[in-house]
Amino acid sequence: MKKKLLLAIPVVAVAIQLIPAPAKTNPPIDPARTFATVMKPPPDVQAVLQRACADCHSNETKWPWYADIAPISWPVRKHVVDGRKHLNLSEWLKPGETKFSDWSQLEDIGKAVLDKSMPLYGYDWMHAEAKLTAVEREAIAKWADSAIGGPK
Repeated sequence: MKKKLLLAIPVVAVAIQLIPAPAKTNPPIDPARTFATVMKPPPDVQAVLQRACADCHSNETKWPWYADIAPISWPVRKHVVDGRKHLNLSEWLKPGETKFSDWSQLEDIGKAVLDKSMPLYGYDWMHAEAKLTAVEREAIAKWADSAIGGPK
């Protein structure tokens, strides 16, 4: 029985590689539509967002090696797809827009870093660059508030 089980494990491991995961893509970027170009955040805020958020919330994902190995690839790729849907720093302006108008997105960034709902729980275990200090969280939230005309 143990022998059959030991033989089945590699067979199953190979077979699950054939189950498709969401596409692993990095769509092209129009620099005129990016968050950095449109919102012009201070360099320290932009650096933190690029370092800690861009892998899931932009078209500049640095795909880790395990994004190609099922079953780990399934949630990894889905998180990126969902992250880009919710907030995409590479597509801050929608196609055809010439001026930013969805201020709730900027408000959401400030709230998400302050309430620590971003990065997702556990993400920074494998991605140390995504760890945000209290000072970084406060800087992002304060800038977001000032950009939308909130409390200074």
